[in-house]
Amino acid sequence: MGDVLPDYSAPNVSLQINGLTYYYIITKDAESDAEVYVRNEDAINGGYIFEEVDDWSGLPGNSIQKYFRFPGSDASQWGDGSITVNGDGTISDASVIYLYRMDVGEQDIICTNPLVSPECPGYLDALYKYLATLEDVSVNDPYYDEWVQVQLQREAELKQEEAAKQENNQEESEDNLEQRMQVDSEVGGLVDTDLQNQQLYELTASFVIEPYIAVDYLEVLIYEDSLQLEDTTLPDNNRALRQLASDAKHYSMVRSQYDRDQ
Repeated sequence: MGDVLPDYSAPNVSLQINGLTYYYIITKDAESDAEVYVRNEDAINGGYIFEEVDDWSGLPGNSIQKYFRFPGSDASQWGDGSITVNGDGTISDASVIYLYRMDVGEQDIICTNPLVSPECPGYLDALYKYLATLEDVSVNDPYYDEWVQVQLQREAELKQEEAAKQENNQEESEDNLEQRMQVDSEVGGLVDTDLQNQQLYELTASFVIEPYIAVDYLEVLIYEDSLQLEDTTLPDNNRALRQLASDAKHYSMVRSQYDRDQ
């Protein structure tokens, strides 16, 4: 494991293994029996500190990916790892990714790997690269939450790009329509916008009306009224009164007929 995990030999550094992810492709016939063992030796107590068995008996070849989380154990206990087949089948494209936590006695973080801490330089790039290697991310993956955030961010960016693209297309469509209205005879004839604006300006301009004849009077002439009206009493309009009486009588007859029918 010395070439897989970062160097933790310094006296103030400890390394804890708290999970792993493995992936491989098995090639076999569906009728044959095969078992795949994914193991890590226990370098201190003997045996295996991690062992997982995948039974492919009666199944066709395929790929598999599994995630494991467990309480942290000291990296010194993790010995050599292996993926072996018991039966008829071959393994290809095998990979094992170990999840670990590095603790240092000092305040500074030793970034032997960018994924050690979000404070390490290149953490996001390393995280995106790690997630890109996974075909499907399970909720058991330690970086599942980060993967969800990346997907949501990408979805939001795609929506923004699509909205901006639609807005640009709409503006271009409106500009093209305006240009067609100016030059395409099939959609309104040739329109000279400069001439049209000049005509609108002339229609709204304030006109100054000059009189035909201008007369200047040297003195003011005062004319006396020749007709005088005397105060008198105006008689009633008897014809209008008779008409009003007739209308009232007609209304009374119609109303009495309506009341009798009810």
